[in-house]
Order: sequence, then C-alpha cells, then structure tokens
Amino acid sequence: MNRIKYITLLCVLLAFLGWSTSVLADPPIKYAQAGMPFLNIDVGSRVGMAGTTMGIIGDAEAMFANPAALASLEKLEFFASNTNWIADIKHYAVGAAYNTGQYGIFGVNAVFMDYGDFERTIPYFGNDPTLRNKGYINQGTFQVSEYAIGISYARRITSQFFVGGNLKYASQNLGDVDVFDEVRGVVIEDKKQEVSNLVLDLGTLYYPGWKDLRFGVAFRNFADQSDYYDQRFELPLTFDFGIAMDIMTLFTDGASDHKLTAAFDWLHPRDYAERQHFGLEYSFMETFYLRAGYKFNYDEQGLTAGLGFKKDMSGVGMKVDFVYQDFGIFDQVTRLSVGLFLK
Repeated sequence: MNRIKYITLLCVLLAFLGWSTSVLADPPIKYAQAGMPFLNIDVGSRVGMAGTTMGIIGDAEAMFANPAALASLEKLEFFASNTNWIADIKHYAVGAAYNTGQYGIFGVNAVFMDYGDFERTIPYFGNDPTLRNKGYINQGTFQVSEYAIGISYARRITSQFFVGGNLKYASQNLGDVDVFDEVRGVVIEDKKQEVSNLVLDLGTLYYPGWKDLRFGVAFRNFADQSDYYDQRFELPLTFDFGIAMDIMTLFTDGASDHKLTAAFDWLHPRDYAERQHFGLEYSFMETFYLRAGYKFNYDEQGLTAGLGFKKDMSGVGMKVDFVYQDFGIFDQVTRLSVGLFLK
C-alpha cells in the first residue's frame, strides 16, 4: 500500500510540474488549425467543474468526454442537455446508455447545433442607384447545420481498469454558395459547402487502489482529413489526461454523507496551446451538488459554476443540473441538463 501511495504522489507531482511549466512558458502558436470546432464544446453537468471530465463516473454523459468512464454505469440512463452558447447559438446533446452486464455497456449519443438564419446576398453591378449604393442583392435566408451521431461501448477489464470508445459520424453543412462571375454579372455555379467524416474517441480509466483516486486518459476527435474544394483541414484532435479524487476520504474511513471531489485535467489540443482545467464538486447525500472550477490558458473562458439535484426513488431516479460559465466579452454561457436513470 505504501508503494501505491508513493507512486500516486509521484504522478501528481509530475503532473503539477508539467502544468506549472506550461502556464509559465510561452505557449506555442498553433491557432485555427482545425475544423468542426463544435466537437470540442463541453457537455453535461461537469462543465460546472471547468469541464474536468476525465474522472466522470457513473453517468451517461461520459460518452462525450472519456467513454471508458461509462463502464461504471449501474444500469440504464437517458440524458439531454441544452446549452445557450455564444452569439445566440444553441447547442443540444442527447444520449442513452445501458449496462448489459457481462457484455459491457452500450450507448448512443448525438450533438447538434442551431445557428439560426443567415442572409444570402450576391453582388450588384447594375444601374439602379439604390441597389448600387447598397452593393448587393438580398436573396433570402439560409441555414447552417452541424451534428454528430455516435455509438459508444465501455467495459471493465479488471476491477481497477476500464476502457471505452465512441465512434461518431460528424457532418457540417455551411449552405450552398453561388459562384458569381463579376464580368458577366451572372451566377455560373452553385457549390455545396458540405463535408462529413467518421470520428473516433478512445479512453481509459484506472484506479491505482488508494482511496477512490482515479486517472483518466482520452484521445478525442481522431479522424481523417476533410476537404472543402482544394482546402484541406484536420478535425480538433485532443489528448486529455486527468485525475480525480474524493478529498473527504482522506479524513473518513467509512461512508460519509459528504463528498468533495477535486479534479484536474490537462489538455493538449491540435489547434491551441496546452490548457488546464481545475474543478471541485461538493455533494451532500448524493442528492445536492455544488460545483465550481476554472479554465487556464483560454482567451475568454475562465470561471465556471454549477448546481445539481439527483433523486433516487426505489431504483428509478432523475437528476437536473444547471451550469454557468463566464465567457469574457461574450458575457456568459448557461447549460441545463436533465437525466433519468435506473439502478
């Protein structure tokens, strides 16, 4: 047991050293190198803990972060989330997962965006003075669509080691584009701005055997390159490593009505410098939840907070979670999620 404690402490110290080094050092410049950024939007109640999702256990929302943690699901859960994103954009997520027992845990999930309506225009080169001063002709509105539909699977390899994956079909449609011939003043071609791809998430979760300390690792958004005409782009591949633990277990030997979970995630994204997330979750009798956290090395994001309620009524229960997230010049982002579960 002492050996496990020393190894755990060493891992925590090394992780903290890596975090402090990345915070103090000048981050490498690698901005705007990935497409379909909606795949990186956080989902679920743990966004209130600054999105420290690598150590999520027992929730269907693990499908959207570290699918290996889905292996701790007890029986069946349905999940839905509505996010009021920046610039009046809506982000929706739904999912369901079922524990089959010896065959592992299966899940289905989907995320989709609602950007509202956009105006479609073409240049005007005629002689009408009103339109000439305006410079364009309005041709009505069009819509942009983005969504990802996935299937998940997770399994306990041992009592301490879980693995999982999430395979999803991601699609992006930016609307049809009229290719305009400025010399002749006519539309010569109607181009479709649509691309799709298969995307894979892989994750692991490990309990070293000391208290409920756990380590999570996930590769998210692993996919082939995508193309718009002759322009090629990558998807937002991200490597996540995180640790989580109920701090109250350091002071109590048995079960307690109080839990205080601390979590820390380190992110290595393809399209930005390294980032760090730190979060806390306090729960009372596994019914009332208070969450808070902070995201480091973001342009606008920072403080997060949330609260939740979970009630089990003879094996059938529900949960409701609300999350507030500060978003700098964009004011704030709010999330509301609900879930139904069977034990």
